[in-house]
Amino acid sequence: MLLTSAFAQGKGTVIFHEGFTGPLSADWKPFKFSTLTDYHTGMDGTNHCLIAHSPGTASGLAHAVDAPAQGHFILTWRWKIDRCPPGGTDTKIATFDHTARVFVAFKTFIGPPRSVNYAWADQAAVGSTFLHPNSGRARFITVETGNAKAGQWLTETRDVTADWRRLFPDMEMPQPKAVGVITDSDGTGATVNGWYAEIELRVK
Repeated sequence: MLLTSAFAQGKGTVIFHEGFTGPLSADWKPFKFSTLTDYHTGMDGTNHCLIAHSPGTASGLAHAVDAPAQGHFILTWRWKIDRCPPGGTDTKIATFDHTARVFVAFKTFIGPPRSVNYAWADQAAVGSTFLHPNSGRARFITVETGNAKAGQWLTETRDVTADWRRLFPDMEMPQPKAVGVITDSDGTGATVNGWYAEIELRVK
């Protein structure tokens, strides 16, 4: 759910913030699906950011968060892409590639964590939802789509609690355990670049 309340003006308690103003912290843990995407901090104009370079690779980074067991959670971030992977899709595992994805993972006791994923989609309409083709535990909301805004820095604010209820309507929301990013293009074999900045998770 796109946020229009007072949270959009920065209210609430910050439980995680990353500005990428220095070298990438060891608290950012990589996880891979094939070859590792290159992630490094740097500058893009006046923006401190995390730069993701994917020459047909697929991996992500996750940072643990010390979140309360209950609360209303809001996620904000800035991002940019150079292009969507040509031939990329949002529904077929063979071409399930995304230049930029931000996610919140939740505590689970059995199996992989469930996650709310915010995608810069290849084809899906903004506001639409979809599942990872291989796992219903990873569910997606399209925040941006296609190449119309490629090359532009965009600021996003999402109501994670409301988005969980939309994506997992029959489940109570568990405790958030990590925030992360994924840039991948292993299915299409394309070379794509994503930029991430000012990722922040707040709770009320």
